[in-house]
Amino acid sequence: MTQPLVSIIIPTYNRAATIGKAIDSALHQTYKNFEIIVVDDGSKDDTSDVLKNTIRSPVSISKTEGRPVPGMPV
Repeated sequence: MTQPLVSIIIPTYNRAATIGKAIDSALHQTYKNFEIIVVDDGSKDDTSDVLKNTIRSPVSISKTEGRPVPGMPV
């Protein structure tokens, strides 16, 4: 019996100093049938560079531009 696929979603914004550690933590879990999806919400720091150097299967990146959430103060 195969294990179900688990999606690990890591949202980030300006977290160049910590995103690599978060991805490494997910990669070292004992459950092995997973994918990691990093959602970068328009970081202005070096997060994109860190992600480019970290990307390997099963990690994928989704880049969005920061947009305010309706009803939330900006």
